[in-house]
Amino acid sequence: MGGIALALSGVVAAWTATHPATAGPPVPGMTIGVTHAQQSADGWGEPGAVSRARDVLASVAPVQNQHLMGWGALNPEPRPGDMEFASLDRRIEAITGTGAEPVLTLCCAPDWMKGGEPGTTDWDRLTTAPDPDHYDDFARLAAAAAIRYPEVRRFIVWNEFKGFYDEERNNWDVAAYTDLYNEVYRAVKEVRPDALVGGPYVVFDIWSSREEASHPSAVEGRWGVLDQRALDVVEYWLAHAEGADFVAVDASSGTRDDGLLTTDFEATEALGEVTRWVRSRTDLPVWWAELYATVDGERPSSDARRAAVMAQALVTVAQAGASGALLWQPEASEEVRTAALFTPTAEAAGGRPLPLVALLEVIGEELRRDPRRVETRWHPSGPMWTVRTPEWSAVWTPDGGVRGPFPTAVW
Repeated sequence: MGGIALALSGVVAAWTATHPATAGPPVPGMTIGVTHAQQSADGWGEPGAVSRARDVLASVAPVQNQHLMGWGALNPEPRPGDMEFASLDRRIEAITGTGAEPVLTLCCAPDWMKGGEPGTTDWDRLTTAPDPDHYDDFARLAAAAAIRYPEVRRFIVWNEFKGFYDEERNNWDVAAYTDLYNEVYRAVKEVRPDALVGGPYVVFDIWSSREEASHPSAVEGRWGVLDQRALDVVEYWLAHAEGADFVAVDASSGTRDDGLLTTDFEATEALGEVTRWVRSRTDLPVWWAELYATVDGERPSSDARRAAVMAQALVTVAQAGASGALLWQPEASEEVRTAALFTPTAEAAGGRPLPLVALLEVIGEELRRDPRRVETRWHPSGPMWTVRTPEWSAVWTPDGGVRGPFPTAVW
């Protein structure tokens, strides 16, 4: 550790001089968690790997989200009134077993609510929205889940506006979504007045320029320009939702049409702009239901640079005033290229912590307490990225990957 401290002393000394801690405006503090997907430290994995993975989750993921149907949970109501919660029970039990607070995303809908035959489940139609005639049925299902899982306090209504896109208008059908949301909100609050319910969980798309965007907004930066349609969704939902306890958002730092316009570390400022824009419209807490930090090049979910860029994204949205951020799929996967927490649990040697874990050990608690106490810097000439709190520090370099955490005092 002494050699590392000596090698980095010049960089850190300059960094300290140019980036001192400042009081800054108050921010609420942000909790970091995860959303479990299809494979995620499940009991059918290798026992040792599952145990290690759950230890990782216990250390850095104090809130953990699961979907009502899909992404690891089977159809909870294959026929009207025939509730089958066994698979969801297992996921909720696994979450609480790590000491985490469970969150439930109320998506998706059984087939009979969207034109399918009762008793069948066509997983290819998982993301189809329920028919309007069945909004009340879906709301009753949501209420049943709220009763069954009193340990769940936070409920997110639907996922990324799936099934609510109007192709003819080339726009989101926010009125239809809000109708569904209001049915669910009323039903859940009736049986669980203590529950926290939020939406709209729309994706904030980013484009490379105003010319490339069919619906450019006035929110732009060197990272690109936000799509106006997502902004309109939030404005409409805020005006017409019967009630809400938080706002759920979703975005990637890269553009849809041209990837990254600046370095991957600098592009995370786009996510901060989304947070600030939402906070300018409402006093409700902002929760990132999904948060993607686009990186330079094709990199696996275990990659150290991917972990460092994600940590920068988390610091950015926390300092912009977000209250929560859920990282999609904590288990490494070839199919999903986002920073993961542990290696695959299907392998006997799996469940090992990945580089993002060390970074969350540095920033996680500080972001909950006061994001202003976390300082980061991107050194493009190195290249090098550094992060520190009053107690702990870490560094990423191309050759060394993520190193740390180290006590800040030794630097």
